[in-house]
Amino acid sequence: MTSSDCDLVIRGGTVVDGLGGAPFTADVALKGDKIVLVGAVPAKGAQEIDARGLLVTPGFVDIHTHYDAQAIWDERLAPSSDHGVTAVVMGNCGVGFAPCRPADRQTLIALMEGVEDIPGVCMAEGLSWDWESYPQYLDAVAARPHDINIGSYLPHAPLRVHVMGKRAAAGSAATPQDCRRMAQLVSEGMKAGALGFATSRSLFHKSSSGEAICTLDAEEAELLAIAEALRENGDGILQVAVDFAGGA
Repeated sequence: MTSSDCDLVIRGGTVVDGLGGAPFTADVALKGDKIVLVGAVPAKGAQEIDARGLLVTPGFVDIHTHYDAQAIWDERLAPSSDHGVTAVVMGNCGVGFAPCRPADRQTLIALMEGVEDIPGVCMAEGLSWDWESYPQYLDAVAARPHDINIGSYLPHAPLRVHVMGKRAAAGSAATPQDCRRMAQLVSEGMKAGALGFATSRSLFHKSSSGEAICTLDAEEAELLAIAEALRENGDGILQVAVDFAGGA
């Protein structure tokens, strides 16, 4: 291997490769975006990093985050990207900002503020709201470059508010027409790139004004209609936050 074979050599780090074996000391050589050698690398790289005393690992995937707002205004998804995370999933717990009509923006901000303790004023100032549908929201996220990769669930709370309006409050049942419309929007979201669908049945998830999350007691017919939409698309993850001990 010659120096022209290596764009980057990470020297002497403690490698934890994620395969279950014991950590070991090695050099790691990269060409472009591919690892070409792990072991003793005799050639000098175009760039070299002394990693002695440091861990060298694959990037971490954080499957539960709430960067739904920050991804709109910030290119750096810190603190995750500061800690070795290279991919995040947002939209968890059924909270987020799409689909959303202009009249419902503050409702979704108050819910995210209450559930995740993110200051509402930051979201009110930072969200551009240049979307209404969930596919348009994904386009808005993609329009800004980010330092790590992003995946997203379609969140249940904004979906329910978008379809049912004020009837979406906790304790309200969706009509068959509501269920069909939610399923249609979930199907559209999956085709646009959603990883799946996320909801919450947690007693602890409340808006900043103390109202229970509107998905708390969504009925079986509603959830089945949405699950069928996922199945019809051939894949997709169903993420649920639930209080097993709380009886929700």
